[in-house]
Amino acid sequence: MIELEPSYDHKQYEKKWYRHSLENKFFSAPVDSKKVPYTILMPPPNVTSQLHMGHGLGYSIQDLFIRWKRMKGFNACWLPGTDHAGIATQMMVEKDLEKEGTTRWEMGREKFFQRLVDWKDKYGGMILEQFKTMGFSCDWDRLAYTMDPKLSEAVRYVFVELYKEGLIYRGERLVNWDTVLQTAISDDEVESKEIQGILYYYRYPIDGTDEFIPIATTRPETMLGDTAVAVNPEDERFKHLIGKQVRLPFVNRLIPIIADEYVKSEFGTGAVKITPAHDPNDFEIGKRHKLPFINVMTPTGTMAENTPAPFQGLDRFVARKEVIKQMKALGLFDEEKSYKTTVPHSERSKTIIEPRLSLQWFVSMKQLAEPAAEAARSGELQFHPESWKKTYLYWLDNIQDWCISRQLWWGHRIPIWYCSDCPEVTTGLEDPTQCAHCGSKKIRQDEDVLDTWFSSWLWPLSPFGWPSDGKNSKELEYFNPTDVLVTAPEIIFLWVARMVMVNLKFKQRLPFKHVYFNATVCDKQGRKFSKTLGNGIDPLEVVDKHGADAVRFTAISLAPLGGRVRMDIEDFENGSRFVNKIWNAARLVFQHLDGNQKLPSLQGLNLTLAEKWLLHRLREATEKVDRHLESFRVNDAVEELHHFIWGAFCDWGLECAKTDLALPAGHKDKERALSVLVYVFDGALRLAHPVMPFVTEELWQKMPQHPDWGARPASICVASFPDAQKIPSYEEEAKQWKTVQDIVSGIRSVRAQMGLPPKQELPAHIRIDESLAKTVAEAEEWIKRLARADKVVSGPQVGRPGQSLSAVGKGFEVYLPVQGLIDIDKERKRLATEEQRLQKILDGIMGKLNNASFVERAPEEVLVQTRAQKSNMEEQLSAIRTNLKALAD
Repeated sequence: MIELEPSYDHKQYEKKWYRHSLENKFFSAPVDSKKVPYTILMPPPNVTSQLHMGHGLGYSIQDLFIRWKRMKGFNACWLPGTDHAGIATQMMVEKDLEKEGTTRWEMGREKFFQRLVDWKDKYGGMILEQFKTMGFSCDWDRLAYTMDPKLSEAVRYVFVELYKEGLIYRGERLVNWDTVLQTAISDDEVESKEIQGILYYYRYPIDGTDEFIPIATTRPETMLGDTAVAVNPEDERFKHLIGKQVRLPFVNRLIPIIADEYVKSEFGTGAVKITPAHDPNDFEIGKRHKLPFINVMTPTGTMAENTPAPFQGLDRFVARKEVIKQMKALGLFDEEKSYKTTVPHSERSKTIIEPRLSLQWFVSMKQLAEPAAEAARSGELQFHPESWKKTYLYWLDNIQDWCISRQLWWGHRIPIWYCSDCPEVTTGLEDPTQCAHCGSKKIRQDEDVLDTWFSSWLWPLSPFGWPSDGKNSKELEYFNPTDVLVTAPEIIFLWVARMVMVNLKFKQRLPFKHVYFNATVCDKQGRKFSKTLGNGIDPLEVVDKHGADAVRFTAISLAPLGGRVRMDIEDFENGSRFVNKIWNAARLVFQHLDGNQKLPSLQGLNLTLAEKWLLHRLREATEKVDRHLESFRVNDAVEELHHFIWGAFCDWGLECAKTDLALPAGHKDKERALSVLVYVFDGALRLAHPVMPFVTEELWQKMPQHPDWGARPASICVASFPDAQKIPSYEEEAKQWKTVQDIVSGIRSVRAQMGLPPKQELPAHIRIDESLAKTVAEAEEWIKRLARADKVVSGPQVGRPGQSLSAVGKGFEVYLPVQGLIDIDKERKRLATEEQRLQKILDGIMGKLNNASFVERAPEEVLVQTRAQKSNMEEQLSAIRTNLKALAD
């Protein structure tokens, strides 16, 4: 007898088996020309991050793919790593400095950078240890970090090469400016929030006339930088003013009235103040009309010295109030209205973003984007779900140049040196000691660092030693292109598209063949998990309570391809129940086994009909799981796994085997039953392992080896994944057993409706089609035991006894005499009430299907589902009416 604890205690096994895998290097993937590589790159989390449920879902899916392919014989490499997270990490350290009463400016760049390194060494990478608690089977020997020397070398190389080609340039452009952090930030670090703002209405005087032009704006403080007023060229109210000038209050500057089709006549007053240095739309209008660009704010968000004295040094929001106050004093203010608007906020500092004209470094993207777009159009690059292809192409077709400089001290410093004696700049793979143009030694390096994404877009290249290992690097040529990228849709532009661009640019091939966008994790109300809402789920707490297997299973089972996952803490009870179901199934089988037991091969055994069905069902489940995973339908694969283990193996396989398992040890029927159960359970554990690595490992290690599975390796994680073609096929027998199952299920359903106690037996009369008569006759003992029937009468000529309830299926009808067993009048009333309820539902469904508008507009899947509901309701009503008629006899 193989001993198992009464219930599964995940804390007893998870660390043990993870350590076992690491010690034996099961997750390592050295270059091996004899094996086909299968590679996934972990989207590198910020080194400052903590594990959240988005990680829990996305990385569980990656581990599912990696473990599945590893078991299928591929050289499976899951490359882990972390991102230095420029802004996030610098913010954490600056908060510490603030508590100490100092700043980075007082500390100096060199000491501050070392403080960042120390902080990263102490706290960074904590998330990777948390990943291990989830059982993620990464190749930890390949752990990469975006500021590792090798990866930094790749960053430098790409910058220099793109600069030499003229694809990197310095220019003055409008950027997302964080006034707290005093740096440009990327679009992904901007959160758009709806706020209740104010729309201010005032007037500008038209020079040389007594006319005024009315303006409406939410940001009156920027008027100090206005360089035009724009109207729609077709707006009759303002046509006569086009070409005239207004005198800008306070600064006394004359600015033109221009015509531009961008202006919407119906918004505000129909006339728009144009501030090219402080608004992205105005920036484009300013370029079109060659307007001056006047920056009226400092990096901290205060009004600059080029503004009139009353406003200089005021915070931008204080200046807003002061401008309105002064406009009122001039008699130019009209009114203000409450106005809902969307305002960009910094994700890091939470302050409102200031669009600001700034001298920055940019990558010219159009040339890089064209081949990346073509790869998607041709189908060479595939998206799952495919709907994201349209989004990807829209962004690439309308791409803007990428601002890559950040006014931070943490990150890869821009490798550009300015010369004090000439206007040229110097760059190169090594730090220069003199100007490359005039030879002067008076050179200084650019103060800015590169955007974090400039290092992470090299992720498919840099961790494999590129470029220092040469163009023919074994590592790179073996593992690149990778197979699938699993990531979140919100970084499709910031990371996914950029990796495609840089890989095509430097290796002339895609970095990956497939992109799988995992679902967005939300609460039950459909709101995305966020710290602000406080609606998130801490996966570490759930792992501590239910175990990693339960968390992984639950997360994946809830996640359709794309879309949103509605998740609640209680959902993980389902995963926990499933893990315990597997454990209890093992306990039932293991009590009849010992660890070294020799089991007979299935070949030559005289299998029962139920056993043949169970084997065939394992074959079907294997086919379906494989097919779903190949199609990236991970939740469908997990659902099939659940149906097979819980429904087929536990509810039917074990139940049918109980009679034989009760026989004495050594009895041939018991040996046969054990051989089938161990073979199938071994296959089930292998199917389940990529999703639930720990419970499957513990049970697999304890279970005796079955001869039909071949030699057993040291771990299930490197055992062979079931091959459907090698599992016995019993298609005809499976169909026959399906009929027996349907009969038993029908009887059980009627018993449940009547509320009969489990031990109450009753006779079953079964009218069966001639083609199935022999099967049912031979299965009468099964039916009696599984359906609690004391007598079974079956055949094509069987008639319906009086006062009997029935269950109908394909090719059969079961009659269950109930006289004396239930209150007939009470049952008639119950059935009549149920008939009315179902009829009401059916009427509602028919109302939809008879509505031409619904049929025309509803998606095809909704129509299919609605028609299926109609058919189901009709079947249920037919059965109820048949039983009502029978009880009336």
